Amino acid sequence: MALFSSCVRMGDLELEPVPDIAFEYTSDGLTLTFHSVIENTTDVNWEIIKAKGGAAETLSTGAGDTYTYTFPAPDTYWIKMSGVYNGQEQVVSGKIMVAKPSAVKLDDDSFEDWDAVQYPDFQLVGDDGKSFGKFDYNADYVFFYVALDTTIPGCTADGAIMNMRIDADDLTGTGMSTKGLGCDWYLEGNFWNDNERWADWYDCSSGDTVAASEEMPIELGTKKVEGDTVYFEFALPRKNYGIKGSSMGVYFKFYTEDWEDAVYMTCGGKTTYHFALDKTE
Repeated sequence: MALFSSCVRMGDLELEPVPDIAFEYTSDGLTLTFHSVIENTTDVNWEIIKAKGGAAETLSTGAGDTYTYTFPAPDTYWIKMSGVYNGQEQVVSGKIMVAKPSAVKLDDDSFEDWDAVQYPDFQLVGDDGKSFGKFDYNADYVFFYVALDTTIPGCTADGAIMNMRIDADDLTGTGMSTKGLGCDWYLEGNFWNDNERWADWYDCSSGDTVAASEEMPIELGTKKVEGDTVYFEFALPRKNYGIKGSSMGVYFKFYTEDWEDAVYMTCGGKTTYHFALDKTE
């Protein structure tokens, strides 16, 4: 969910007043629902705008406190809302990124939904020759699916330690320089352990270490242990981690419980890789 109010604009050094009205929206794939959130706002109207190459095209208009629109394709759009508040007509607008939908669900007690993720550049392969995984995303989350082989000594389902480094904006000039990334977040933990879950995030901009929490969540989905392999899926909310661009960088490995190297998750044969977040289908 996102909340928009107007930015203060500057023209001829005169600042325009910030509108009292505001809106928020929720997304379900390409379908977004917009809501006026300031009480006593009346005569609410909406305009969906596509701006490209210096030109603006109105794609749709609507009226009412709530408005739902299905966008034609993943892209960046402008949303304009007008309304009357305290007897004055006001306008607020904001730019939003509409992402592709995802078939991945964390609450279905299954991994079958991952069968729909077929992008070659979203496939992960462990350098042990046995482990593997996948990546996917939508407007709200980035999703990971992992099948970790536990036959490496010390790399048990409950003892293995995940290490993930995320370049949220995919810019090497920002964040901590590591493994070819401008790392913004550095994760270590074992949050799929049913007996003793733990996970710590290192904020590369502030230098602070914070435990995973409601503010910095890791949302765990299905987990299963079959034979020598532990399977699990999880998601990171894009808003919390600042993942809002057209790509993100990732470095992903596992340690044993004694902090020895165990498995590197590779993509295209590389241990540092870049996931595109602007797929058009």
